[in-house]
Amino acid sequence: MAKQTITAFYDSREYANNAALMLRQAGIPNADVSISPETAATGYAETAEPHAKGFWASLEDMFGGTDDHLTYAEGLRRGGIMLTAHVDDAHVDDAVGILEQHGSVDLNERETAWRGEGWTGSSAVTGGGVANEGAGPMRSVTPAVETRTETVARSIDAGPVVASAASAAAVGRSTTTGRDDVIQVVEERLNVGKRAVNRGRVRIHSYVVETPVTESVSLHGETVTVDRRPVDRPLAAADLGVDAFKDRTIEMQEIDEEAVVAKTIRVVEEIGVRKDVTDRTEVVTDTVRSTKVEIDDARTADAGSVRKFVAKSDAAMIVAHMNVIASDGTKVGTVDHMDGPDRIKLAKSTSPDGQHHYVPLAWVDHVDQHVHLNKATSAVKAGW
Repeated sequence: MAKQTITAFYDSREYANNAALMLRQAGIPNADVSISPETAATGYAETAEPHAKGFWASLEDMFGGTDDHLTYAEGLRRGGIMLTAHVDDAHVDDAVGILEQHGSVDLNERETAWRGEGWTGSSAVTGGGVANEGAGPMRSVTPAVETRTETVARSIDAGPVVASAASAAAVGRSTTTGRDDVIQVVEERLNVGKRAVNRGRVRIHSYVVETPVTESVSLHGETVTVDRRPVDRPLAAADLGVDAFKDRTIEMQEIDEEAVVAKTIRVVEEIGVRKDVTDRTEVVTDTVRSTKVEIDDARTADAGSVRKFVAKSDAAMIVAHMNVIASDGTKVGTVDHMDGPDRIKLAKSTSPDGQHHYVPLAWVDHVDQHVHLNKATSAVKAGW
């Protein structure tokens, strides 16, 4: 089974070691996973030793001679860690996911920062040379995956990517199998997922406060008064039959009212919390890349002519109701449907003569929101 080479970059040796461990646990042989430099004591930043020169040369070869190896070399010079794994085709996606989950660095962002500091993209050792100490930061790419030779187009995902940014995105590198040269036609596909994001929280807390209150109440009170008055008069006639010298006791009670305080508890308000769940549809807009192939065939009658061929990915983008625009900017019709793999059937409702017309796929220059032709309006109608 053919293998692909995946390369990712880390700021921490611990992150790289963890990613390497997970790759091995996923079934990738230990011999196919390597970390550079091998130990913290091994460095490539300022050395001209033969083994270091060989490493820089192999790094340049890995990225097909593009400038991408300068990015990794600058990162290594700055103390970063590079992880390389040789993975079977069937396990590439799983391996890329593992590298992303363990903190692989986005070198595109690093490139911007390094260039902002003055790096020009030539500070790292290349071939058998030594790192330039005075150079600033270098150009960065996304953690890359070096691709094997194959003729089947493969989508390029974000994160650790198939091939370096220059070689995989454009796929302008030809591969050789025997005596046949092959250019791969590739396309990007937009995969939109979703994740939960914490937008904050609402918390209700109750506590007790004391508030002074005043109430008025009317209270009744009694007072007993003892009056002692000196008198000098004879015993009244009514009292003659009473023993004047008998012991007597008079008793009177005083009664007062006092305030009595009692408290009752009443519910005066309720505060509740609830969470409403809604679903919404959000439109995500981005751009994807695809490869187009131009063939300059010097064997034709017009040696300088250039024929454009539309990739199958563009043909798959042609759907009903898309406007068909000639090279001079004039709308010549709308798409009814693809009539086989090689021609477009136009809707008769938008045809000037009310008839269906057909446009060969070879006339298509490119496809975006509309189908753009490489022929002017007069040439298109003449070809009907």
